[in-house]
Amino acid sequence: MNIIKNKTFQLSSLAIALNLSGAAYAEETQNPEAVKVNPGLEVIEVTAQKRSQNLQHVPIAIQSFNSETLKSKGISTVTDIADSIPNVELDYTSAFSGSTQVLGAFIRGIGQSDFAFNLEPGVGMYIDGVFYARAIGSVVDLLDLEHIEVLKGPQGTLFGRNTIGGALNIVTRRPADEFQYTGEVTLGRFDRMDIRGAVDIPLTDNLYSQISFSSKNRDGYHRRLSHPAAINSDTGLFSSTGEENFNGRQGGENNDVVRAKLYWDASSDVSVLLSADFTNANEESAPNTLIDTFTVPGGTLGDAYNACISGAPAPFCSTNRGSLPAFGPTNADDDPNNDRIPYDDRFITDNIDTSYGGGANYSLLDSWGASATVDWSLEDNLDLKSITAYRELDSFFGSDVDGSPLAINDTSFAMSQKQWSQELQLTGLSFDTNLEWVAGVYYFHEEGTLDDHVVFGEGLVQVFGPNEFDNDAYALFFHTNYQITDALSATVGLRYTYEDKTFIGGQRDLNDFAGQNGFPAQGYSDPSDRTLYFPTTTNNQTFSNVTSKLGLEYRVNNDVLTYVSYSEGFKSGGWTTRVTVPVLEAPAFNEETAVTYEVGMKSQWLDDTFRFNTAIFSTDYDDLQITVQRGLTPFIENAGKSKIEGIEADFVWVATENLSFTGAVGFIDAQYTELDETAAIKKGFLFNNTPEQSASLSAEYFSYLESGSTMKYFVDYSYTSKQANDAENTPELITGSLSTVNASLTFKPESERWDVSLGVKNLTDERYIVSGFRQPGAGVIDGTYSRPREWYLTFRFYSE
Repeated sequence: MNIIKNKTFQLSSLAIALNLSGAAYAEETQNPEAVKVNPGLEVIEVTAQKRSQNLQHVPIAIQSFNSETLKSKGISTVTDIADSIPNVELDYTSAFSGSTQVLGAFIRGIGQSDFAFNLEPGVGMYIDGVFYARAIGSVVDLLDLEHIEVLKGPQGTLFGRNTIGGALNIVTRRPADEFQYTGEVTLGRFDRMDIRGAVDIPLTDNLYSQISFSSKNRDGYHRRLSHPAAINSDTGLFSSTGEENFNGRQGGENNDVVRAKLYWDASSDVSVLLSADFTNANEESAPNTLIDTFTVPGGTLGDAYNACISGAPAPFCSTNRGSLPAFGPTNADDDPNNDRIPYDDRFITDNIDTSYGGGANYSLLDSWGASATVDWSLEDNLDLKSITAYRELDSFFGSDVDGSPLAINDTSFAMSQKQWSQELQLTGLSFDTNLEWVAGVYYFHEEGTLDDHVVFGEGLVQVFGPNEFDNDAYALFFHTNYQITDALSATVGLRYTYEDKTFIGGQRDLNDFAGQNGFPAQGYSDPSDRTLYFPTTTNNQTFSNVTSKLGLEYRVNNDVLTYVSYSEGFKSGGWTTRVTVPVLEAPAFNEETAVTYEVGMKSQWLDDTFRFNTAIFSTDYDDLQITVQRGLTPFIENAGKSKIEGIEADFVWVATENLSFTGAVGFIDAQYTELDETAAIKKGFLFNNTPEQSASLSAEYFSYLESGSTMKYFVDYSYTSKQANDAENTPELITGSLSTVNASLTFKPESERWDVSLGVKNLTDERYIVSGFRQPGAGVIDGTYSRPREWYLTFRFYSE
């Protein structure tokens, strides 16, 4: 599907938009207080342009959800909102990590699913203006939410680097100026018990406090089985990052979140908001199912292990730390304890919710942060905002990728990270308020470590990879909108970014499998230490980039806004760190860039009971960073050039006082246009996490009982066409088209001080792969499947 053929189409669309007939919005601009608050559609306020605005006045493809909408959908974490938004995919885990706290976010075909420190996210995550730099720890609880905004397309001028695909902007609730409270308890399948609550306590006439918390607990739905054959797995391993196995279950939940706020309304001109939060997750790993085992020309480490236990004379069979003696009648008397069996399809179970895995099974996270936001009105139409923030995280996670009691592909990781950021924003109105503008400076620093502990082939390869990172980023930006006439306005934005990245790698194979197979001594950075595969020198890269945004907006009348825009984004490069053969220098990859042309319309119809927004876009996506497997090593490479074209639309219809509908649809045509000759992907491949079609539809109906009580019926449907779960389009990891349905029933008594909801998630029990991995070096394909059908019962109470 070729939706946008060339720039001529875009220019003609602009001409159409600017020549649409209709009354200008003079009444609204001359008297801003005349903006209607209609009885049908809710006025949605967003902060996508660093100031509070009506969603329908913002010339950006954006969808916003408030806390009431999320309650109806039974959503409490950020990943669950993707089903309601076209051209958006949000996963809660990453291939081969085992972590349940990795946000794999893709918007319009652009994103990043790898958790590694050397990779930047393609979709920026912001909570109350603070950037979350790592994919780890970004599967945040939507605790005490005011609203969440999903901004589509590059947001390079206002949000900066790492928003090349878009941004998730989460705004939590400010402390109230009066005492109030809310709480809820949820019970559900797999012994689920969630407890959430918040309380606002005014301390003085101008000092207000708030504390909110969430505790989620449920058992895993994926079971680890004992294999009928007795198996001795003795690899002589160094210690991993953790040993928890959670009683043979996977897919459970056990995490707690606390957030505290203090708001000081110091004067009519100055306010200060202090915020602190803490998250602890002590969970089983993401479910892992063995899908297939295979061999490749030259063999895999699964093949090498099988050869060793069959009596092959290869030297590496006896020099690995655990030693791999042969099995069979010939050696039975010599080694009575030898009961090793081959690695093959015998470990594939007949149930996607079971595994014979016996290795790492944990996802642990401690994360905390604090921020101070100061708003200062310098004078009429001139305001200064300062956002100062500090965050830390420590995470340990591991997974048994091979799905067997053998250590054919066991992974374990430890990550620690600290970040500090400072942003200053100056906003104002000029030229008789016809010019709205924001200018600012931004500084960001982070440092941390990532340790890899990976075992292949029962110890034939034993990876120990300590890595150190240090990143600094600086930016200057401005963004303006000038009202040319009552109906026509123009937007101009510009941002300059400079990044300085430092990396020290220490990747080792403690068994030196490469050397045992004849890798030459001169290929090692330190021939005296042939377990060291990575040069220990300090690596440094710098990146500078200027991103811009240009736009024209034409308001046909009070209810219809049309716009055309040009926006740029970029994501800096880095290094491949997970090497499994010696290298003399760190393999580097370059930055990637995106330029998006967009034509859109925002409108309200039928006496303000029907909202319809749509956008057509075309993105030139260059030097895109993809992760491909070259043997055991997941290399990060710049794939070449691509074009992503699409259309999306969403609507809200308040059909009657009792009945409303919400829906969305999206189409994407993502194609590789130029590829390097050595690229592991081919033209015609599907983009990772990018279905061509996606849609959602929900209906909400209120029934008023004679007692004065209310019943609310809610049904939520979503659809996606087939999609690939890796860049290389492994057939076993391609998910077919699928539909899911959620439903809930809520009873609220006349007092309106409490309510109770009964709901079902994934009503039709649709099972599909949400993340997967093909490891050609080990001969393993594994996947994480979606959660099964789950019921829940939620009781809520509140002060008003």
